[in-house]
Amino acid sequence: MKPYKNACVVVTGAGSGIGLELVRQLYPYTKNLLVIDYLPEHLDRLREEFPDIEGMILADLSQKEGNAPILEWIQTNWKGVDFCFANAGKASYAPAADQNWANMEQLFQLNVHSPIQLGLALKQCFPECPLRHVITCSAIAYWAIPGYSLYSSTKAALFQWADCLWAERDGDWLTLVFPIATTTAFFEAAGPNIPRAFPIQSPQKVAKSMLTGAARGKKKIFPSTLFKSMLLLNRLLFVLQPLATALEYRKFKNWVSSKNAH
Repeated sequence: MKPYKNACVVVTGAGSGIGLELVRQLYPYTKNLLVIDYLPEHLDRLREEFPDIEGMILADLSQKEGNAPILEWIQTNWKGVDFCFANAGKASYAPAADQNWANMEQLFQLNVHSPIQLGLALKQCFPECPLRHVITCSAIAYWAIPGYSLYSSTKAALFQWADCLWAERDGDWLTLVFPIATTTAFFEAAGPNIPRAFPIQSPQKVAKSMLTGAARGKKKIFPSTLFKSMLLLNRLLFVLQPLATALEYRKFKNWVSSKNAH
């Protein structure tokens, strides 16, 4: 954690889940934290638990102007950003035909455009600062799970953008994180009683992996060793992913049946 000592760090989606755990693990090493969330009550909780945090911003990053107050605050108060954890995001769970496509633009703004635009803007504003921009992607960018057609499309788009940037050899400042399902309220927010995908891990472990990997300048971070092993094994055992998808499809159909019964 030495690279984080007195570092200037930005965390979006800081009021819950992985974002909250990032703040908890960073706080002993630096108070130069700018935390962002879209709910006032989340910022109230952060202010109570971490009274010495330097900056807090209420912002809805699903809106095109969401990054503006973040950039304005940073330019006013800091000379650059050492680490930016673009963690804010939202899931959506339903049959593909029933997904909320009317709000597709907002979900893409939140999950894709906002983290990309924030990183590029920080690079432009502070070209001499060695930024490490860490975006929370998802294991779902690699592995299709029934019910997440809209959400997975945002994460796949984010992954392909990053892959192209790395291919251009211009992305040594960028890190993507591929967490699996976590024991937080994140996926519950996608719909009532939605099934949890396998495997599952704690936000504490995800946050620790993110901080360790970012400090080492890793391009990709896989907080779940099991999931990374499954990706490697699937190259040899081609039935592994179809079997996992079939298991998730059964959960999905049971959820749909239960929902229709009510």
